[in-house]
Amino acid sequence: MQTQKLFNNFAIVSILFTALWYAAPQVSENTIGLVALVVIFILGMPHGALDIIMLKTLSRASAFKSVVSWGEGKPGRRLTGLVTVYSLVVVAAFSAWVIMPTLCLVTFLIIGAAHFRHDWQQTFTKPSWCFGLIVVTAPSLLYSSQLEGVFGWLFVPARHSVVIVLMMQVVTFICAVAVSYYWLKGKVETRKVGNMMMLLACASLLPPLIYFTIYFCVIHSVYHTVLIKNKMNMRWRELLAVTLLPMVGTLVLYAFAHIYLSDLNGLANYYPLIFIGLFAVTVPHVMLTYFCERFLGNVSGNATLSISS
Repeated sequence: MQTQKLFNNFAIVSILFTALWYAAPQVSENTIGLVALVVIFILGMPHGALDIIMLKTLSRASAFKSVVSWGEGKPGRRLTGLVTVYSLVVVAAFSAWVIMPTLCLVTFLIIGAAHFRHDWQQTFTKPSWCFGLIVVTAPSLLYSSQLEGVFGWLFVPARHSVVIVLMMQVVTFICAVAVSYYWLKGKVETRKVGNMMMLLACASLLPPLIYFTIYFCVIHSVYHTVLIKNKMNMRWRELLAVTLLPMVGTLVLYAFAHIYLSDLNGLANYYPLIFIGLFAVTVPHVMLTYFCERFLGNVSGNATLSISS
């Protein structure tokens, strides 16, 4: 799947949100957090809901069976075991953040870079890592204070937040220079350098939560969902059947939460736990993607049938 169309859509959405952001009255951080979470959960739900399909397919893969012997001859037991391991990883990741927030934040940023680098379809490994790192570190350039506030909000000590943001700025600069070098060497396409500049502009103009929400929903979630759909030979109708209930359920849950906690300040108290929950489910999701690539083929590969450049 060529992702240039997704990056073009990202540019359009970013321009619209930038215009709205600077034209609209001041919006509170609580409102931004609420809207970002709702959009990520609803639009990103197809992307995450496919994990159960990946688990089911992985449990039946012959290559996986040759490595993992338990549940031999009983696919249902093997799938139950995989779901149990997946759930335990979620619990462990959530608990680890509460105990070691700084280490988990750094781990989250690295995991995010490793996962997002596939969105750029970069053949050479080093440039792909540069693109993935820029995705997660770019907001630090002009929103360092706000980013430090977000990290503090997630239980990271202030002194650690300052160092992490500073390192993110350094990483962004180094990666941008590295991409330019690889471009001059002919190892990176010009349009990908343009996409990088567009991404840096968006991260510099919009608050971190808005920037990340746009990237996640417009590029990453769509890209990964289409790849898995094609990999599993699913029709759009089948995909909708799998993801519709979780999407509607999430929307209803947020509606009840908003009614029960009508004061946004009250709802904001739950934001850190929700974002830590996102980290907790991201860890097994990335691990599952890795194992599917290993035992089922390249999940991050080609799917040109659905989205053209």
